[in-house]
Amino acid sequence: MNTKDLISMAVRNLLKRKLRTVLTVLGVVIGTASIVVMISIGIGMNESFARQLEGWGSLQVIDVSPSGGMSYDEESGRMKQEKKQDPLDNKAVETFKQMEHVEAASPVKTSYFMLGAGKYVADANIMGIDPAAMEALGYKVEEGRALNAEDSRAIVVGGGVEFYDPKLSWEMRYTSEPPQVEILDKKIDVSYDWNYGSRYADKKIKATKMEVVGTLSAEGNDSYWVIMPIKELEKIQKARDDWEKSKYGGSSSSSNRNQTKEFDEVRVKVDKMDNVQAVQQQIKDMGFRASSLTDQLEAMKETTKMLRIVLGAIGAISMVVAAISITNTMVMAIYERTREIGIMKVIGASLRDIKLLFLTEAAFIGLAGGLVGIVVSFGVSQVVNLVAMQQGSNMTSSIPIWLYAGAVAFATGIGILSGYLPAQRAMRLSALTAIKTE
Repeated sequence: MNTKDLISMAVRNLLKRKLRTVLTVLGVVIGTASIVVMISIGIGMNESFARQLEGWGSLQVIDVSPSGGMSYDEESGRMKQEKKQDPLDNKAVETFKQMEHVEAASPVKTSYFMLGAGKYVADANIMGIDPAAMEALGYKVEEGRALNAEDSRAIVVGGGVEFYDPKLSWEMRYTSEPPQVEILDKKIDVSYDWNYGSRYADKKIKATKMEVVGTLSAEGNDSYWVIMPIKELEKIQKARDDWEKSKYGGSSSSSNRNQTKEFDEVRVKVDKMDNVQAVQQQIKDMGFRASSLTDQLEAMKETTKMLRIVLGAIGAISMVVAAISITNTMVMAIYERTREIGIMKVIGASLRDIKLLFLTEAAFIGLAGGLVGIVVSFGVSQVVNLVAMQQGSNMTSSIPIWLYAGAVAFATGIGILSGYLPAQRAMRLSALTAIKTE
């Protein structure tokens, strides 16, 4: 029996008993839709967590800090002093850059300076990084561009940095609407004089002119930062330290800190999120502290793990019921077609042909149920997302292409497995006994 005849007979046999076939397919539809929707809710929750954390920064960036501080010892349940390891300096940064899966690594220094744009000023958090690594580190520039390797006196200002008129009283500054200051593609001043722009400003302190080449989004953790090349930040810090030394004498704590070649932090960008944990562990093995937003993402996933297991189990139970329905349908078909099976054996049909015929019928039931099931699951998924959006819930549904394909393949496979025992039973029927059966 060739494949064409096999498929033709299987379809014809299924259509002879339309109602029973439809009811059996309906069971597979419910089982498939249940599994897809339940799994999609788990996927949607994970994606929702990832989107939430991406608002805080890139999930592919690892924050590295020097060891030697206090850490929690899980065995003793107490805080312990870490042993000081290799310094977090330029040599360490180069080592990070050579690691597998690492796209970029940049030292980070932070400070707090005044910005001046015409008659307006702003007190802002300043972050110095390697300008060539800014785009790779995932900073989202809303207007203009990111820093690049050629930039020296260029900065990118966060959308949350607010300017004000220093001549206004403190009450007026915080009660009046902040002015809309156009700074993109313009030069602004960066000064360590806290009275900059007011009548109390120190005329001896010269501000550094910087060009604003881009602005960050007004949302997220980066919105209140001003990013500049780290070398330029170090120059301004040195000028501030020299001024403090000449004015107050001695050396300030900030001066001592800036004279060291160690960095407070280094940020490492990994090529794929799947490789973050492996690279992070490598860095920890070198003796440094390393953390990333994927740690929090994994913790979030762990808290919802049991819920996802329960959802998957509910869908699996539905599919088991559907499998029993397919098996019952095929067994009933054997009882009704006993004489037909006997005739097929007498006229020369092989045991393999009989087995394939029943397996094909079962596969078609599973395939049909799987195809209709993914259509139903798509509709249910849209309803779930609509309700979740109205309720402000994280329990959304997301169905990737692989889940659709996997659901159809799984439903078809369940159909074949469910039809295996009935097919075996059909093969074992005696031809003479089957022909005598009315």
